[in-house]
Amino acid sequence: MALAACTDLGHTYSRYKPLSTEGWQRNDTVAIVMGPVRQGGHYAEQLGLRTNSHYPFMQIVLIVNQEARPSGMRRTDTLCVDITDDDGHVTGKGISHYQHLYPLPTVALNSGDTLRASINHDMLRSPLKGITEVGLTMTRNDKP
Repeated sequence: MALAACTDLGHTYSRYKPLSTEGWQRNDTVAIVMGPVRQGGHYAEQLGLRTNSHYPFMQIVLIVNQEARPSGMRRTDTLCVDITDDDGHVTGKGISHYQHLYPLPTVALNSGDTLRASINHDMLRSPLKGITEVGLTMTRNDKP
């Protein structure tokens, strides 16, 4: 189920997309559209993953491509993030399903910009089981 949230002031945006129960194929792109933003400024971003106990690795490599329109900002970030610690304990919050949040660099958006993100995993195994949802959250931040 996709979730969407927006504060009364329009300063926080959040979207999650569900993945197939069969697993996340390496060539399957998760596309997320945020906005248009009501107020321009700097936005702190977090990439979110929701996992279960079927994820077989300690880490995951993710590629996040973003483009803002009409301003034209483009950016690609590659993340290698922990799903479990060295002892095998899940780093996310939860009991049988876990929420993981990973910071992305701050993005500058103009009023009216729409942010389009595409997210892929860069793991050799495909399909990749245990990732149930992928999302993006951005919160307006007055600090660049």
